Amino acid sequence: MSSRPQTAVADNAKIFPVFATRLASKNVNEYINTANKLKNWLGSEKAYYPDALRNIAHQTFTTRFLHIESSAVAVMDIYQALIRAVIPFLPLFTEEDLQYMC
Repeated sequence: MSSRPQTAVADNAKIFPVFATRLASKNVNEYINTANKLKNWLGSEKAYYPDALRNIAHQTFTTRFLHIESSAVAVMDIYQALIRAVIPFLPLFTEEDLQYMC
């Protein structure tokens, strides 16, 4: 692996916790903005390297943000877009627990 992919992996490892915090926010606009960024990132096959798969599955397919019914309705479109972004890459989730989550 060249240094550029290693740097990207290290940078992504730092951003996953930020995504997780923002996706768990009770602020609907913060959730939507973060989910849009995540959706765009998930549109590239490069995003699906082994160390990222668990983070992708957890952040995309958990429903932590649905803690308030009104916010659930407000974010449903972007949540569906996140799922649609991952669907083409589902075969890459080979671990049994990840298959169950997805």
